[in-house]
Amino acid sequence: MESNKLYHHFLKYLFLGLGIIMLITCILSWFFPELFWVNGEKMEQSIVTTLIFGMIGLVCFPIFIVIKDKFVIVKFGGQNVTIKNGDNERKINWMEVESLSHIQFVYPPLYKLKVKGDNKVYWFNTENQFINTGGFISDTSEMGDLIKKKKRELGV
Repeated sequence: MESNKLYHHFLKYLFLGLGIIMLITCILSWFFPELFWVNGEKMEQSIVTTLIFGMIGLVCFPIFIVIKDKFVIVKFGGQNVTIKNGDNERKINWMEVESLSHIQFVYPPLYKLKVKGDNKVYWFNTENQFINTGGFISDTSEMGDLIKKKKRELGV
């Protein structure tokens, strides 16, 4: 059982894509404001609009740099947990897991994993099977069920 790779890449590169889109919008809103329509009227050239789009775009890049290495692909098999981060692969035993918790308000379901003796926190997603109630996410995937079972058994 393994993390969904499509959602892994989507969540990992979300802020990079958002930053690029905002900076392109910033440039286009300054040089070609007639391309944008606001409330049915063509937009006029505005330094405020350009700065807002530019600032949002520039804020997205540091966020991407900070979180990109936290996203990993996790594979559960028997008594082992495999953590894949790019080309690096690390196998650990379930007993080495210090904490494993679900991050609310993010879907598909996103989990936070901490390994004993390691200062890094890893984020991984499961399949796109969940129940959303007012923003609170309940993971109904097979991987989510295994996580709940292991947390209960090991007291993680």
